Amino acid sequence: MTSPRPNYGITRIDQPEKKNHGYYVRITHRGKSHQKYFPDKALGGKTKALKAAKAHRDSLLAKMPKYKQEAASKKKRRIKQSGVTGVTHVVSKSPKGKTYEYWQAAWINEEGKRRTAKFSISRYGSEKALKQAVKARKDGVKGKR
Repeated sequence: MTSPRPNYGITRIDQPEKKNHGYYVRITHRGKSHQKYFPDKALGGKTKALKAAKAHRDSLLAKMPKYKQEAASKKKRRIKQSGVTGVTHVVSKSPKGKTYEYWQAAWINEEGKRRTAKFSISRYGSEKALKQAVKARKDGVKGKR
């Protein structure tokens, strides 16, 4: 098994008002959630709790299919930010494996329905596609689109 990202599936819990400190392991596969809490106090400190949480997480992943193990080991992609609410950068894959990148604008129209507009980066270039998505969002919110 390839080793997962250092804190994949592990969250730190610190709630001083409830005297609750520890690590929480949560991994979901095919709709089934596997979760367990590792408290600092019961395990002899923060370092030992983290070590126990990682060991538990690794044992869960070892029982899962290879594609799930590989997904856990892959580095998270940095998402491009538009700086505009409702405008996002999207990377999608076709069933044949081709990757498509585009900027997408989303808004709610006058009838209360969600609307979207997509602008291809390969067609327009990233900068122009982003500008078009921002304009489409602005026009859509104003009711022009």
